[in-house]
Amino acid sequence: MPSSVYTKRQEIRPAQLRAVADGRFDDAQALASTGDNARANGTQYLAGIVIDILLKAQLMRQYPVTARKRQHEVTALERPVWSLIWRSHDLGEMLAHLPGLTIALRKSGDRAGRPYREWLRGICGVWTVYVRYSPQTSTMDEARAMLDRVRELKEVLK
Repeated sequence: MPSSVYTKRQEIRPAQLRAVADGRFDDAQALASTGDNARANGTQYLAGIVIDILLKAQLMRQYPVTARKRQHEVTALERPVWSLIWRSHDLGEMLAHLPGLTIALRKSGDRAGRPYREWLRGICGVWTVYVRYSPQTSTMDEARAMLDRVRELKEVLK
């Protein structure tokens, strides 16, 4: 069977994840460009997925041995990180396992005059994969504001 988007990859590298994050960001921008409030939740969902993917790439860089293991090879100590990389979408937990990242974001933000760390913490504190099921609707203004922050964050998270 030829390769497709549904083919499971044996090994994914952080650089590949960063490229995927760029694609999902472009998808979110396409939804935002409609200006349609009915597309706001989808825009925010995809913006959060961008952060999810970039944090997974950071975890893979910080824990390369754990990231390369298959589920049955993971030790009890490695399981929380392995699960964050391959199973979870808990941005807050991912961020908690990346303390060096928050320090680097603060320094980078201080130099750029941007509150990167606070933006990331804010997104990690509210975004959830379950937004895709929410019957509540956001506005495109809210979605664009989130997308603007994600645009800047994705550059410093690479």
